[in-house]
Amino acid sequence: MFLPEVDWKESVAHKQEIFGRYFDEGSELVFKRSNKQIYDHMVVAQHEGVVIMRIANNSRLMHEKHFKQWEEEDNPSLSVIIDNRKDKQIIAIENRSQAFSDTLTVARIMQEGFNRLLQTERLEIQIDAKYHVHEFWDVEATCEKGVACVKFKFPFPNLPQITDMVSFMYEEVAKSTNSEPTTILTARPKERLTLKKDDQLLESMIKAASASGKLIMMRPKGQLKWKQIGTETIVSEELSEKAFQRLEDGELIPRKWHAIVEFLDRIKTVYT
Repeated sequence: MFLPEVDWKESVAHKQEIFGRYFDEGSELVFKRSNKQIYDHMVVAQHEGVVIMRIANNSRLMHEKHFKQWEEEDNPSLSVIIDNRKDKQIIAIENRSQAFSDTLTVARIMQEGFNRLLQTERLEIQIDAKYHVHEFWDVEATCEKGVACVKFKFPFPNLPQITDMVSFMYEEVAKSTNSEPTTILTARPKERLTLKKDDQLLESMIKAASASGKLIMMRPKGQLKWKQIGTETIVSEELSEKAFQRLEDGELIPRKWHAIVEFLDRIKTVYT
C-alpha cells in the first residue's frame, strides 16, 4: 500500500484548516498508545477555532462496604482546550491528577493520535510544554567552572511570533530544507562560553526555544553529562472550573465562552 503523493508545502499552507477537521462529527480521530489501549474522548463544544474536549483514562477503582471489597472500571477525565485560531495553535491541558498523573502523558497521547491522521497530509504535530526563560540562567548558574557547550533546537517556522525571534536565515533554511534548525555553541579548546543576559541574540534564542517548548541542552565545562533545560518550570495558568459547567450539554453560553477565550488570550508567547 502506498500513500498518495501530497505536496507538503500545500499542506503546511492549510495546516490549521486540516487540523480543524479532526473535531467534526464523523472524524476518525482515535487516541491510543503503542500498547493498543484506547482513551475515550469527546468534543464538548467548538466555536470559531476554539475546541473544548475531554479525554478519559482507563483505570480500576476499589470499593469497600460492610467489609466486602469489589473493583469497578473507572474512567476519570480532564478538559483540554485547543486554540486553533489563526497563528495561535495552543493546547491547554487541565492538571487533574485524578485522571492522569501528569499533563505530559496526555500531551503524548494526543500527539500520537493527531499524527496518525496528519501523516497522510505529510504533516506532524509536536505538543511541547512552554517553560520559563529563567530556567536557562538557573541551570547556567549551577555550572561552577562555566559552560562548555549549549545545543538549541528550533521548531519549523510555524508561528510568526516565535519565528520572528530568530534570524531570517533560520527561517529560510528551515523552509528550503524542510527541517528544524539546530544551533550548537561550543567553547574554544580550554575555554568556556561567554553567556550574558544582555546578549540580544542569545536571549532571542532562549526565548524561541522556551516559547515553543524545545528543550535546551547544556554541558558544564569539565563534565560529560548534559543538563536538560525545559522540564522544571513548565508554564501553568489558572481557569475556574465554572467556565466548563453545562458545556457538556452542548450549550454555548456566551459569558462562559468569553471566559475561555479570555483565558487563551492571556497566555503569553514568552514567560520570563
